[in-house]
Amino acid sequence: MESSVRKITAQWRLMTGGSAVRDPDRPTLIALSGGPDSSALLLALTACKPARIVAAHIRHNLRPDSNQNADLQAARLLADRQGVELVTRDISIQGGSNAEGEARKLRYQALSEIAAEHGCRFVATGHHADDQLETMLMTLTRGAGPAGLSGIRPTRRLSPDVALIRPVLVCTRRELVSICTAHNVQPAHDETNDDHTRRRAWLRANVIPELLEQADGDLPARLMNTQALLADAYALGEERAADIMARAEITESSVQISIPALEQERPLVIGAYLRQAAQKLIGENGRDALGWKHLEPIVGRIRSGEMHAKSFERRGLRVTVTNKFVRMDSLAQDVPPGV
Repeated sequence: MESSVRKITAQWRLMTGGSAVRDPDRPTLIALSGGPDSSALLLALTACKPARIVAAHIRHNLRPDSNQNADLQAARLLADRQGVELVTRDISIQGGSNAEGEARKLRYQALSEIAAEHGCRFVATGHHADDQLETMLMTLTRGAGPAGLSGIRPTRRLSPDVALIRPVLVCTRRELVSICTAHNVQPAHDETNDDHTRRRAWLRANVIPELLEQADGDLPARLMNTQALLADAYALGEERAADIMARAEITESSVQISIPALEQERPLVIGAYLRQAAQKLIGENGRDALGWKHLEPIVGRIRSGEMHAKSFERRGLRVTVTNKFVRMDSLAQDVPPGV
């Protein structure tokens, strides 16, 4: 248990400025759900006195009130016990085909706002090595590229002034539960994990424990190395695509480039270029809507050398491939998420 706490605190310090920064100068907001993962994170970081730690609990309408109230109670009890301020906020999910995605977006938005209000430069979440492995396996079964296979990023920006960090990616779920047990903390239980009709819950119950049991060495560290390498591969593709985009003809409603600028590029780069073009035309919704299953036929056509023109319609966009150019046109002003 103590070694797990040391790993978490070392990772937190690494992600918040390294050895040159004193702990009080790393003001951190912890996203405290009341479950074992974020509870262990709070227990680890509050041991770093005099670090400045604040906790936030976000409620939404995707679960019954009784479950949400139990989560809030667990979070409140732990925050009070550790002498940490707990900020609560409700977010309203409108529903639709991707309610979980909307909830995630609003949750991070709320956390970023709370962090800014309380002078916290970092928001820490309880994502751990099991989550990373689950995410990589799920994206693998969907046929994802480097962006998806790189899984959960250890850090990213929520705003210009607030960074999201995930210090417990260095630990397994079992280690985090052990931290809670050692501190006599009874976390809330998320009953959605018991529904094994959900792919992630099924992996969590049936596959991940076996993989962790059979793994030799430090699997969390190896997952972090793999994540970093795949993220680098993704970044290289994005950089090359941006170089190509700089040569494109761009208007409000179209992006066009010559075939010779694309046809000899690797599929990874062509796909990245098409996503960047979609983002130019209809924003993040366009980029997010173009997964590899949508891009593969277009990329194949671009690389085929075919003489005859062919058009593809993809979620508010039309891509026309001829033997001279590739043109993307916007068919709508905006594309709702998940359409």
